[in-house]
Amino acid sequence: MSGGGVQIFSIGIVFMLLLTPFKNIAGINEAFAQYAPSSKSPHSITTLPLHKIVYIMCNLLTLAVGLWKCRSMGLLPTGTGDWLAFETRGLAPELSLF
Repeated sequence: MSGGGVQIFSIGIVFMLLLTPFKNIAGINEAFAQYAPSSKSPHSITTLPLHKIVYIMCNLLTLAVGLWKCRSMGLLPTGTGDWLAFETRGLAPELSLF
């Protein structure tokens, strides 16, 4: 648990919340290789499919917590004021009577 302010400790925790799920999902077959039955290949995607789906869902939940934490700290651009640098305004067309 970290604070809601933008300090180096909070940024580090949020960075790990966002990075770890991707690393875990990328190494899913190595994580489940020790639990695979001896009759199947431990690195096959069809080995322990339900367990792997639950593992991926838990990692996606961790990613959602990280994004929620970013939003609560104000690090995500969610308002219209966050995009003012990219807003362009066209010139008003000139009105001529003749």
